[in-house]
Amino acid sequence: MLQFDYDALVALAAVVREGRFDAAARSLNVTQSAVSQRIKQLEEKVGSVLIVRGRPCVPTEAGLQLCRHIEQVTLLQHELSDRMSALAGSSGASAATIRISVNNDSLATWFPGVIRRAVDELSVRFDIIPDDQEHTEQSLKSGDALAVVTASEKPVQGCRRVSLGSMDYLAVASPEYHSEHFSGGVDLDAIRESVVLAFDRKDTIQEQWMMLCFGEAAQVSTHMIPSYEGYLACCLRGVAWGLLPSIDAAPRIETGDLIELIPGKAVRVALHWQASTQASEILRRLGDLVLEEAMIHLAPDTFRPD
Repeated sequence: MLQFDYDALVALAAVVREGRFDAAARSLNVTQSAVSQRIKQLEEKVGSVLIVRGRPCVPTEAGLQLCRHIEQVTLLQHELSDRMSALAGSSGASAATIRISVNNDSLATWFPGVIRRAVDELSVRFDIIPDDQEHTEQSLKSGDALAVVTASEKPVQGCRRVSLGSMDYLAVASPEYHSEHFSGGVDLDAIRESVVLAFDRKDTIQEQWMMLCFGEAAQVSTHMIPSYEGYLACCLRGVAWGLLPSIDAAPRIETGDLIELIPGKAVRVALHWQASTQASEILRRLGDLVLEEAMIHLAPDTFRPD
């Protein structure tokens, strides 16, 4: 059985987090040569490359697994320190940091409530990897994150899944854009002559909405806007039409700032929380907070753990 030098594992995690050896050294308050030496010795012990040197430095699969291990150990150490401090009658340790992946739309709408509560109730800090809900699970599979909000229903091996509910997406446009492009009604011909917004090339929500409404998806000119704030601003300013979470879109429809293209036709995306079963009590309690906030903000679904 390999016996790991935990200073070396911490150095590895710092390089992965910061993307550079010099930045990792500064974050650990050691020299860059010390970081390099620790990782070199760790690679020799493991017998494989753990970091692909570059800009940024990228971990190999083995490197990610070790990073995941040290993050779990760090959480367990944090909990132990808190318990020992409580026994001694002193204040707790510094806040633990949890690396998770959350889909962009949740991060821009309901998930900040989770962050606020977690800071107050669990004394944690977050290192969040944003991505599309269809792809966040890759961070869990690779070991880059300890937990994720994902659209994937299939539990990742070694993880526990909890159904959170569904996020509804409404197709909307500004009154000006609607008047210019959809005054004669919203059909496939009008859609083909319009311009739609997409978050990035992995974003398929527009095609899903067209299939829901028309049974087929038309070819549409697309603006790629990889920012929730930018996407929303483009909708409001009449750049194009797009799909927004009903959490954000519904109030703007009520005020007249946006118009729903076809009322009652929402794309429903089920979301799930997946977290490592080998992680700490802090991560379990975080999962409870995520579920509580989801039940407030998301459309009702089957709220049950697997």
